[in-house]
Amino acid sequence: MTARLFYTDGSCGPGDFPGEAERIPSDISPDELAKKVVEWGADGVVSLSIADENALRDAVVKRKLEPLGIPMVIHSVAATSLTANKWETKRLLVERGFDTPQGVLVDNDVLAGRGLAIPAYLDSILLQVADLGYPVISKPLWDCMGAGMVPISGEAELVRHLEQRHAGNFILERCVPGEICSVEVVGARGRYVVQPVVWQGPAELGPVFNFGRLRYVAPRAEHDAAFAPVAAKLVELCRELDLQGAIGLDMIYQDGVYQILEINPRVTGTTTPCIAATGFNTYDCLVSVLTGDWPPRDTAGLGALQRVALQFPVRELSPEFVADVLTELDVVRTQTLTIDGVEHPNMIITCELDDLPQLPAKLESLRRRHRFAEPEFLRQIALAVGVAPASTGSDG
Repeated sequence: MTARLFYTDGSCGPGDFPGEAERIPSDISPDELAKKVVEWGADGVVSLSIADENALRDAVVKRKLEPLGIPMVIHSVAATSLTANKWETKRLLVERGFDTPQGVLVDNDVLAGRGLAIPAYLDSILLQVADLGYPVISKPLWDCMGAGMVPISGEAELVRHLEQRHAGNFILERCVPGEICSVEVVGARGRYVVQPVVWQGPAELGPVFNFGRLRYVAPRAEHDAAFAPVAAKLVELCRELDLQGAIGLDMIYQDGVYQILEINPRVTGTTTPCIAATGFNTYDCLVSVLTGDWPPRDTAGLGALQRVALQFPVRELSPEFVADVLTELDVVRTQTLTIDGVEHPNMIITCELDDLPQLPAKLESLRRRHRFAEPEFLRQIALAVGVAPASTGSDG
């Protein structure tokens, strides 16, 4: 079997993908992409596209390939459109009984005076937001990964925000306190696996850069029990939408309640930590969906937490540091992410549950030799996995 990766950003060298690779224009149309797939002679396609607008493009490509007998693993156009649009997602969640922060949809055409004149529109928005309570956050209807999000702490800020030029419709959503977390659901044909929750630290006013803080999967008995009924409802939602592939949900947890912020109709940054913690490989699942081998006869236990997984930034991935890390820790990946031209070194490690008590001391030993993180950050890791922090001494 030969594989080919069509990609639109970055580079793909010989060791990055087990097959051929071809870079294509970032603004390629669905017709052009479908033509490339057909000309290459593909027997089937799996979409891994990020961000949401690219997932929607691939959903359209799927429809164009269907008459040609080329199967493609991606959600339907209807389901992808529904989950990529934040307001439609919010309506769906409310209708299905999920918790989600309250919000107000702002029609930018009316706000800007295009079309029908509604003199009271601005006042109506101010009143509705006042009823929600400040602070709120402005979110573009379609963008994702924190792009375009603006925190607003009071009415004066909101008035200034509404007076600015906007590219499209947006949501004003009530900011809720708690812990940021995310979860992945993957599957097709009525059988879905809910991976463990990935925790990302306290919510902040405004967007949070996911790869600039600790992200981890670890047992949290009370939190896991509270999530169990949410997971069951998510499976039912996936069945109702007949999803095919993966979705990632961003949430905030507080006092036993998970509030869903959005649904991403694709693989996300949550995928790799989940695979590391459970051994259930999302990408293998997607291939199984394509080949018709999904679902397996027995899905019991799939996606269950087997070990702790941690993803966190480091100052530098020097050869000496990487060599020691590979020797002393269970490393899933060391990588440097380039986002908006800025490099962000980080790593993903796992630890067997029985070995957790030794992890803080191992990290502290590495820190003293390589200064890859501040002592306070290691204390944060230790507390996150439920282990007393290792004692820190002088860096000298």
